[in-house]
Amino acid sequence: MSPPLFYGNKARKERKKTVEATLNFDNPQRIPRQLWLPYNQSRMKKISRWRKWRLKFPDDLVFCPNFIWPKKNKKLKWQDEFIYRDEWGCLFKKEADKRCDVLISPAIKQWENLENWRPPEQFLKLDKERINSFCHSTDRFVLAGSWIKLFERLQLLRGPEKLLSDLKKKPAEFFELLHQVHDFNLKELELWAQTEVDGLCLMDDWGGQESLFISRDHFRQLFKPLYLEYSSIAKKYKKYLFFHSDGYIADFLPDFIEIGINAINCQVLLMGIEKLVHFRGQITFWGSSDFPVFLSTAQKKEIVRCCQQIFDTLWARGGLIAQVELTPDIKISAIKTFFSAWKKFL
Repeated sequence: MSPPLFYGNKARKERKKTVEATLNFDNPQRIPRQLWLPYNQSRMKKISRWRKWRLKFPDDLVFCPNFIWPKKNKKLKWQDEFIYRDEWGCLFKKEADKRCDVLISPAIKQWENLENWRPPEQFLKLDKERINSFCHSTDRFVLAGSWIKLFERLQLLRGPEKLLSDLKKKPAEFFELLHQVHDFNLKELELWAQTEVDGLCLMDDWGGQESLFISRDHFRQLFKPLYLEYSSIAKKYKKYLFFHSDGYIADFLPDFIEIGINAINCQVLLMGIEKLVHFRGQITFWGSSDFPVFLSTAQKKEIVRCCQQIFDTLWARGGLIAQVELTPDIKISAIKTFFSAWKKFL
């Protein structure tokens, strides 16, 4: 059964046009918005004042459900945490009230493990009919429900320290693993591109708080050509390419723009708003992944002032999406102030 139609065709067309105009720097009538709800979504939906507020500030972008992903295989569970092995063979610990799961054991500790390791083929069994039905059911700009990872996937499969060692020593096994992960990513990305979603999603954290994990030359030599293959799929199927990357990655932004990434979710506040003015009009800043930390302590005037500075510095007839992730430390009033501020700029 197809999902119900929530909005008329005209409304859907206008919302998508707003997001597309933003991505194309084509002077949208307002700034698109998106709120990520990573926790207690079902509980939030039951709060009446939350539902009313969401009607006032509805999302313009939404992630399509991944209709083929199996549930994670939980191996051990107790009151405060549980341990599970994901579909890639990595062992994780999930702790209560923690945003990120902790890697306990990578899938390929030793290169001997590579011989019997294979990427999870079940992720390539997309239910395109359900995905397309979802796209038709919503008035929003629809993003693919799968994050394509390369560098981060390698870190999880090998462990961060061993991966950095692999990048220095460059054993043949590393390139075999790189090839397998990249080849799988190409297949999964193309399957999503063949659906009616509007945007494809990539995710790799390339920096720490002060510097990059690898040099720009190393990135250009080894990883940039692979990213260009991801971008070529997006161009082939006329999809927009969205990317999330945490850390101080300012030196990589020219490469991301050259690759063809349309929108990036990064740590704008960490890098410094004023330092990003050089990229104004070249890439859309899809919120800032360090907004949650800022909003958890900022006062109303500080929130409005921050949004105003970002708008004055980075807006170029588009290029900004008011996106933020709701975390347990953020009050609803802060989120309301955040979206209200963006609404007044245009």
